[in-house]
Amino acid sequence: MYRVIAFAFLLLITAAAGAEARADAPFCHAVTNLSATDPGVFDCSAEPAGYQKRSLWLKIAAPTDSHIVYVHQTRFERLTALFEYADGRTASQSVRRGNYGARWRAGGQIAFEPPMLAAPIKAVILRFDRLASHDLLRIRLPDDAEANAQAAALPVIVGSAITLLALGALYTLSVGVALRRVFLLWHGLWAITMVAWGLLWSQLALIVAPGLAGWSSQICTFLACLAVTLATISGVVALGKDMGPRALRIGALVPGLFILPFGVLASLETGPALGWQVGVLGVLTLSVLALVTIGLVNACRAGNADAKALAWAWALPMATLALTQVVDMDAWLYGGGSQVVMLVAAALQTVSLSIAVTLRIAHLRDERDRARAAEARMSELASRDALTGLLNRRGFVDRAEFMIEGRAAPGEHFGLLLIDIDHFKRVNDGYGHEAGDAVLCRIARRLERWEGPLCVAGRIGGEEFVLGVTGLTPIGIRQFAESVRRGIADLQHPELRTGHAVTASIGVASADQALSFQRLYGWADQELYKAKANGRNRVIFRGSDRNAQAVAS
Repeated sequence: MYRVIAFAFLLLITAAAGAEARADAPFCHAVTNLSATDPGVFDCSAEPAGYQKRSLWLKIAAPTDSHIVYVHQTRFERLTALFEYADGRTASQSVRRGNYGARWRAGGQIAFEPPMLAAPIKAVILRFDRLASHDLLRIRLPDDAEANAQAAALPVIVGSAITLLALGALYTLSVGVALRRVFLLWHGLWAITMVAWGLLWSQLALIVAPGLAGWSSQICTFLACLAVTLATISGVVALGKDMGPRALRIGALVPGLFILPFGVLASLETGPALGWQVGVLGVLTLSVLALVTIGLVNACRAGNADAKALAWAWALPMATLALTQVVDMDAWLYGGGSQVVMLVAAALQTVSLSIAVTLRIAHLRDERDRARAAEARMSELASRDALTGLLNRRGFVDRAEFMIEGRAAPGEHFGLLLIDIDHFKRVNDGYGHEAGDAVLCRIARRLERWEGPLCVAGRIGGEEFVLGVTGLTPIGIRQFAESVRRGIADLQHPELRTGHAVTASIGVASADQALSFQRLYGWADQELYKAKANGRNRVIFRGSDRNAQAVAS
């Protein structure tokens, strides 16, 4: 989509670039054999022809304020720059495929700077051996101020754009893997392709691989086509069925996939066939662009979140493309041309999409956190007693089993206290259920005071409560149970008449070994019945040695 636009432009701007160069500095040409040392007579009217296997000579009347010549990299075997001075002297500089020496520049250009002599430069003659197409040539003769500005600014612009693309590629790939989003993986591959294209087109790759000089133009053609294919797959995958009818998705994929083999042909071509190959690539790319644009509109209407993010990221490349149609980028981007503009736009687009993906992730994370919080609240409510707020039977059993399994220190016992309120039916019958509920809640608040990492409280029946405690010795558990009994008996209940005390009978079971909760519960229940049978308001304790001891009021 937005990436298709960028590379559509990259594939189609070359002819316009050559026309701009000739408009600024009219060329005269000559075609000779490769062995010739003199161009002979220059023709300033017709178009050059038949030079692909020979030498093409271009003569430019040099402006008086220019002391440097920039030639954008293209497909040739050897390039020689001849500077003719007014006093008849000539200076020659040359580069060849595989070796540009120190003459390459970060904007995809080759620089020829003539020696400064007393006489002015009368003309510049450029000789291209085995040039693929003169329509791909972009030649500039800037003044000294513009050349200095380019040397300072262009490497920074190109390097920053490539760095942003590289970071965006790594981020998108990592997010795609983490979220298992296939379209982000395709987008990450596209961004990596763009990084490779930027390094080769700008010639920054020559820092570590100088032998790529002259080959990078052909490799860039292949990478541009690969990027269009990856962009097409990414877009179709992202939009999915929301893109529209199946025929539309297939119609976008087919030309997108066909671009790649045509790109291979165009990258290998060094003859006149390059012109029609670039034309076919342009038609295929524009077809993909039109079809995916329709799909993007359909997906946005369908509420596809990915489509909205892509559309937002698309805005900048679209605006940039429109700008390149009406503004000569070579005039104010230090000779980097429209490729620099699209490289920067692609970098900013990747940043924009990364931001959109990050916001989407944040939104999904918020939704997940809210869902988890709601689930936790529902789980908590399901494990709590509606009247007292203490754990119900299920909640208490889960917590108690966790505490039993977590005991590790030698001598630690787990104690289970079953608490039954004595004669509670008299409270309900004599004072009403509302007063009875108030009594139960007050007892629950008292039991909550003991809750903590080593103690848990719950209500398992009408007037039956339970406490689980760990980290104590058997003596400590008995003392704790007695303090619980006294604490309940000491409570004041305004709902009841003066002198009506509410007491509790407590059955206690403890063990220092891995016993099941149900077994401990059975022991404690037996001791509770004994406490009630022996007069109530008392604690009866039973340890794992089965010895029971009673503590009366």
